Amino acid sequence: MEETNPIFMAVFAVIFIAAWIAAFVSWFRMVTAKDRKTYWKSIALFVGPILLVFAVAELGGLFPEVDFENQPKPEPPEFNDVFGPMPLSQKILLGAAGATWIIGGNILFIVHNRRTNKRWWHQLNPFNPPFKDFNGKEWSILVGLLVVSMVLGVAAISQNPPEPQPSLNK
Repeated sequence: MEETNPIFMAVFAVIFIAAWIAAFVSWFRMVTAKDRKTYWKSIALFVGPILLVFAVAELGGLFPEVDFENQPKPEPPEFNDVFGPMPLSQKILLGAAGATWIIGGNILFIVHNRRTNKRWWHQLNPFNPPFKDFNGKEWSILVGLLVVSMVLGVAAISQNPPEPQPSLNK
């Protein structure tokens, strides 16, 4: 592999760090947006820097050339191949994590819609910021659901850590 220009790498590092900061700030602005204009501007400011990082990396040759024609086509695993060898405790913890996030999130939005007198289909509008009317209690419940789901997921993964997969780039 050829050596990359150190000046280019420094510029790339600055763009990468700036994109992280911009993405974090714009994501926060997006989920707290009170109107459509701010919502869509925040989405653009979230996606734009990320795409800029990929464009600069591509122009600088940071992505390796891969011959996809001669690569073996991986087969998707069967359901039983994924969940069959798991211990029962891991299956229970994964189910609990998924149920906590999905059922808890749906209950949260049902209660939110009742509080704001909205119909259920208002949440399906992609042009309307979904969290703009959340109060502090609803935000704390959402954060609690996230933390509980993540803790259950981490506990499930720790029951049977995955084995490292061989790389296709060798």
